[in-house]
Amino acid sequence: MGQLRDNLGHAAAYSLVGIVLLVIGFAALDLVTPGRLRNLIWLEHNRNAVILSTAQVIGLSIVMVAGIRDSVALELWRGLLYTAIYVLLAIAVMMWSFVLVDWLTPGKLGTLLLDDDGHPAGWICGAVFVGVGAVIGATLGL
Repeated sequence: MGQLRDNLGHAAAYSLVGIVLLVIGFAALDLVTPGRLRNLIWLEHNRNAVILSTAQVIGLSIVMVAGIRDSVALELWRGLLYTAIYVLLAIAVMMWSFVLVDWLTPGKLGTLLLDDDGHPAGWICGAVFVGVGAVIGATLGL
């Protein structure tokens, strides 16, 4: 029963920290995109905003899973901190990649994403977010 209690406690701690990190990621994405991301998704049902946000959640989740798997031998608070640092790095790199893609491509990326026409820019940025998560996740445990 002790192991079950400990596992449940760890799962709850990582879940709470994970939710906080996903909210931070969403807030950061909202800062680099024009308009209110929350409204674009839940009120306007903007597909590009949904693609971008979903890809970010997937990318950050990859990093979280890798961080948890790599920190099992650490004390709980150290594992939480270890995982959080890598996820915060992933958020920073994702936001930087969004700005970089905007700079390297014609037009204003944020404006293209506001259009709900299924513009491929949403898919490209989404793929970059998943790729960033996969790369950072793969570096854990090296």
